[in-house]
Amino acid sequence: MATWTQAGKARTEFADMIATLTPEQLQQPTLCSEWDARGVASHMAAFVETSLPGFFMAMVKAGFNPEKGLGSMAAKQMSRPVDDVIDSLRTKSTKSAALPVFPEMMTVADVVIHTQDVRRPLGLPGVIDESTLRSVLDFLTTHKMATTLVERRDLDGIKFNATDMDWSFGTGDEITGTGEALMMAIANRDVTSELSGAGLAKWS
Repeated sequence: MATWTQAGKARTEFADMIATLTPEQLQQPTLCSEWDARGVASHMAAFVETSLPGFFMAMVKAGFNPEKGLGSMAAKQMSRPVDDVIDSLRTKSTKSAALPVFPEMMTVADVVIHTQDVRRPLGLPGVIDESTLRSVLDFLTTHKMATTLVERRDLDGIKFNATDMDWSFGTGDEITGTGEALMMAIANRDVTSELSGAGLAKWS
């Protein structure tokens, strides 16, 4: 099995962050409205613990509804001690996706976004490596599989300009912000207060 270097790094960093949280913090809401911090960790662990047959079985039981299927896989991980979940993410960090059609960058983007989902509401420190952030932004805006990952808003007629790195995408009315804020906005998180530009009027 090929080693997913970037995914392994992202999963390990996520696990290290979760390991620092108190029981109270693990129960705090996140920017991913479906889960608290413990739930997000369980969601991440489901991808390294679920086999291909297990993935298909969960989807069949969910009537091939991705949200319900992923939710059931996360629920299974919720029954495990959080330390076991963290250990899974660390020891199986480079495990590839159960479905071979899912590219590594899809997992990297998922983990990086969910890391911010947990980190931001808790006010935890953290900086995304610029090369990783650039790769995630490129994936979210250009890859056909990105819409499988997030229900991103319509990007047509918008030009995104990062203020802290050399990255832009699209044409039209401008939206500016840090690379991280643009990533979260494209992933349909509410970070409007961190953005500016005429494009916000048509995109909000």
